[in-house]
Amino acid sequence: MVTQESMLKAALPLFARFIISNGLQTKHGVFEITLESVDRALPVVTRNKGLRLAKGAMGLLTPDLLQLTDPDTPVGNLTFLLAQLPQHGQLHLRGTVLLQPSFTQHDVDGGNVAYQHSGGDSQTDHFTFVATDKTNQGFVVDGRVWEEPVSFRIQVDQLDKTAPQITYLHSPSQVGHLKNGCYGIYITSRVLKASDPDTEDDQIIFKILRGPQHGHLENTTTGEFISEKFTQKDLNSKTILYIINPSLEVNSDTVEFQIMDPTGNAATPQILELKWSHIEWSQAEYEVCENVGMLPLEIIRRGHSMDSAFVGIKVNQVSATVGKDFTMTPSKLIQFDPGMSTKMWNIAITYDGLEEGDEVFEVILNTPVNAVLGTKTKAAVKILDSKGGQCHPSYPFNQSKHNSWEKGVWHPLPPGSSSSTISGSLHLERRPFPSPKQLAITRGDTLRGFDSTDLSQRKLRTSGNGKAVHPSSVYRNGTDIIYNYHGMVSLKLEEDGSPTHKKRPKVPIITQPQKIIKVAELPRADKVESTTDSHFPRQDQLPSFPKNCTLELKGLFHFEENVQKLYQCNGIAWKAWSPQIKELKDKSCPAGWHHHSGYCHILITEEKGTWNAAARTCREQHLGSLVTVFSRQHLQWLWDLSGRKPFWIGLNDQVRAGHWEWIGGEPVTFANGRKGPPQRSRPGRNCVLVQRQGKWQTKDCRKGRPHNYVCSRKL
Repeated sequence: MVTQESMLKAALPLFARFIISNGLQTKHGVFEITLESVDRALPVVTRNKGLRLAKGAMGLLTPDLLQLTDPDTPVGNLTFLLAQLPQHGQLHLRGTVLLQPSFTQHDVDGGNVAYQHSGGDSQTDHFTFVATDKTNQGFVVDGRVWEEPVSFRIQVDQLDKTAPQITYLHSPSQVGHLKNGCYGIYITSRVLKASDPDTEDDQIIFKILRGPQHGHLENTTTGEFISEKFTQKDLNSKTILYIINPSLEVNSDTVEFQIMDPTGNAATPQILELKWSHIEWSQAEYEVCENVGMLPLEIIRRGHSMDSAFVGIKVNQVSATVGKDFTMTPSKLIQFDPGMSTKMWNIAITYDGLEEGDEVFEVILNTPVNAVLGTKTKAAVKILDSKGGQCHPSYPFNQSKHNSWEKGVWHPLPPGSSSSTISGSLHLERRPFPSPKQLAITRGDTLRGFDSTDLSQRKLRTSGNGKAVHPSSVYRNGTDIIYNYHGMVSLKLEEDGSPTHKKRPKVPIITQPQKIIKVAELPRADKVESTTDSHFPRQDQLPSFPKNCTLELKGLFHFEENVQKLYQCNGIAWKAWSPQIKELKDKSCPAGWHHHSGYCHILITEEKGTWNAAARTCREQHLGSLVTVFSRQHLQWLWDLSGRKPFWIGLNDQVRAGHWEWIGGEPVTFANGRKGPPQRSRPGRNCVLVQRQGKWQTKDCRKGRPHNYVCSRKL
């Protein structure tokens, strides 16, 4: 089948056969048709973008710069007839100077046409042409038919002989705490910037001549180390990061570099210095006497200190308890102002007057801002019991800084000296004395029933048990004599040398171990008569307790001078105590553990882990198991112990799905307010996390987010 398109492409002969008949005779004949192709379409200039090249260089005229198309003309016949040759250079065809003033689109497509600049100072050049298909007159440009020549423009760039110039060069010092736990300093155009009027930012190259010695450079976009070069565009987009090596005790680093452009122009080598600071405790261990009062802990900043910096403080109670053994400022954020390298953080050590074991707590530095944590991020403080003044710390303070110290012991103020009372320090004041019938008892047990005789001439001795009890220390301040006794013993008061040995009321001093009984003995010169205007108010006044009775204060005594009674905290409220009340003593838990429901409990926060890891730690390190919850009250107590944060408990169904059991083996009688545990759990979630007080969640035992947990063991 012959189509119209095929007939237009070439002249092809066509034949038509026919038969002529008059009824008697027939004759065959052939009718021949001859077609000739006709070129009616005009060539179209589809691209005329011009050429850009450097001074004295040669550039090709490629189809993306100059192109002529025609649907009915082959590219070999599409011709560029030159009306004007270039003035500052020459056109080349197949490597030689163009001799005839024309070339075809076929030559352009083959990469055979080029322009060579002569090297003068001209910045522009051009040539003009007329396009033809060798058949029709005219050509199409931008939809219009042209017959006049059009121009092909040539832009000549002068040679760049100058290197980029430094605009900013400052020492970066803003330290950031990265998500992966590392510390880094971003190097941006705010501290390092170069410019070149002849070069774009992505072509301004910073060639590294000597990389940093104590860290490395990293591209935050690709995550790759930078060891050879980076560009000004990288600095503008904040992708260059210096990673600090925290294991090295250094506070600065340098990078030597040279700026270059693509033509090879290079500036003088420069050095970029990075600066930062380390924050840490001045010492890692403290031993202080219980009566020290205010304990100042020193935090130091080393290195670059011309910027502000911050650091947080976290307290780990270990065996000491906040509110009972020490108190601290509510602020847990330390700020270093510019130029400041030392800060003090004060902790008030509580002196309760009781003989007790040494207690320990830790203060930990964390979450620094614009600084790096040093090696001494944790300081351990051991509170030594005063033992009647016989306290000798192994780590005394620097006496030049704290002149109140002498061999680690804080001495009471002399009589008449004026000083504000510090929480926990021993401050003696001159005050009116009570009737000789009364004794001032401080933080100890009640002594009653003495006659109004001159106590200053008496001597205390024991009778009946054959043991002499001497005071552990005697303190005289000019007005009072303070005797400190340790231990538990039943005493009788008798006058030494009395011929009749008249029996005095028996004074049983029933105290818990490690408590101090302080008795104020009145000198003769200071005796006064008891009147209605006595120092002590009437007995019917209500007591005022310095602190609410809590679990942390359980077992402690308080003597209320207003009513002359001794009170003991039972963990809930202060109750009046007398020698006739017999105390029930529970078995004691180890230091740092808390008693409830016949079990000792400890909250683990420093070593968070999965349920399996928590169970293993409780078993191997604490000789117990994850806690068992016995009741709603027990759950409330555990929730308070956890600081109202999620924690693992021992409930699980790992052995058999749907069969819930406590890891410690106790029967399941309470679970989240219900009579029994959940009947089914989601696949893979076989262990229980207390998310809120009334909400327990099943979690994966082996993986997932780590949490706090409570270990327990039976007394």
